[in-house]
Amino acid sequence: MSATPVVIVEPEEELAPMLAKSPLFRDLPDAVISAVCESSERRCYSAGQTVYSMGQYDGVEFFVVLSGRMRTSLVDRDAGSIIIEEYVPGGVFAMELVFGGAGPEVFQCISVTAEDDLVLAAIDGEAFRTLAASRPTLMRNIAGRLASELTERRFHSATPESAPEQRVFAALLKFVERDYESGEWRVPRMPKHRELADEAGVEESVTASAVAMLIQEGVARRDYPGLLINDMSRLNQLAS
Repeated sequence: MSATPVVIVEPEEELAPMLAKSPLFRDLPDAVISAVCESSERRCYSAGQTVYSMGQYDGVEFFVVLSGRMRTSLVDRDAGSIIIEEYVPGGVFAMELVFGGAGPEVFQCISVTAEDDLVLAAIDGEAFRTLAASRPTLMRNIAGRLASELTERRFHSATPESAPEQRVFAALLKFVERDYESGEWRVPRMPKHRELADEAGVEESVTASAVAMLIQEGVARRDYPGLLINDMSRLNQLAS
């Protein structure tokens, strides 16, 4: 269940060229694109509108961003952190979840909002899986996308940049909360440098310099007694 968007059911010849711009569907035969369109619909959201609130997403569909920007928030309850991602035109959200059969506990931790005026193609997951099983060219693109994402995550996590500062940023994420009145991300009460250093397993001086870097680069700013996060996506990147 989601917020009520403007839903536009378009002829295949209208939706097909929009979908074909996404790398997931690039260079596919027209017949395959047409078959995807049969189980898709275009949805429009205003800037700031909720697509799915936390706990609403059920995994029965996934999205391709046709225009605008979309932001997703994934709460990692085990790590006590929030993973923020932004999707631009051509981006695909949750295909791996519906295709991989993720459990409901994953879906319940996701929220989705429109950063700008947003147009999405919502694609039925079950119909997509059935189509992919009989269309090798589509399965090839799916496999390529999943392999690319896996490679990027694996080698990113293996770089020497999993340094002390990175551990500080990851520890700081545990203190970040969403202010649902203003929509801002913030640390309501900033932990002492010693506390944050203990959490990250680093020297206190490393914590001080890491927090100072966030402020200098505009990722965050002081908002006594806490910290206001200006760029949650960037903080997430620094911590991962």
